[in-house]
Amino acid sequence: MNKFTAILIALFSVFLIPKGFAQKKFTYGVGVDIFQTKLNNVDRENFSGRGHSVPYFTQNDRLGFGARFLAQIPIYKNLSLETGLGITNFNSQFHFNYVDTFVGVIIPIDRKLNISLYYLNLPLKIAYIFPLSSSSSIHASIGINSKFLIAHNDNYEKIIVELIGGQSGIQRYSRFVFSPQFNIGFSTKLGKQIIRLDLMTGFDIGKFTDEKKSWWFGFYQNLSTAHYSYYGLSLKYFITK
Repeated sequence: MNKFTAILIALFSVFLIPKGFAQKKFTYGVGVDIFQTKLNNVDRENFSGRGHSVPYFTQNDRLGFGARFLAQIPIYKNLSLETGLGITNFNSQFHFNYVDTFVGVIIPIDRKLNISLYYLNLPLKIAYIFPLSSSSSIHASIGINSKFLIAHNDNYEKIIVELIGGQSGIQRYSRFVFSPQFNIGFSTKLGKQIIRLDLMTGFDIGKFTDEKKSWWFGFYQNLSTAHYSYYGLSLKYFITK
């Protein structure tokens, strides 16, 4: 059994609890996220001069979005386990503005690389509840958000100057990334409903590109060392029995 399979079994086993137990213990809900992404450790020292691999670029970090189903189960007193299943979208943009002379002709370049990545998320976190009153509390949680790449889109082939083969359809991005995450938020209970607003922050362990499966060319050589971090807001809605 490889590491990837073992992680999947461990995460999905949370959902494979007998029905009677789940009905008694689990609290279910939904959530939406909005967060600021940042690509860290982009190589700004080594440039090939091809495929927009030049020092004349601007990094524009974009907002990301997410939505998920949530499940929460108490462990002991104010301690609980949080998990779920969701989708998040990470976006980045790079603006290239320079004069290209590589092919012997002066060509003014003003182009943008847009990257959009969609991940399936399987979070697994431990949360502690600090009661403020009978209807409100502070929640703090920490854990791992496992991200599985399910779709991606970029316009790299459309903006490069060189005529090359073998780039179209290449898998340039890592299919699986671990992301430690920390949340702290305020919740209030309205009848059988709980509304919770979190501040969240996290960072990826590992690169967002996959150098083992990609033929590196041009600017993607500069992105081969990069990884995401993010911070933002998460709004959650739970229904209690």
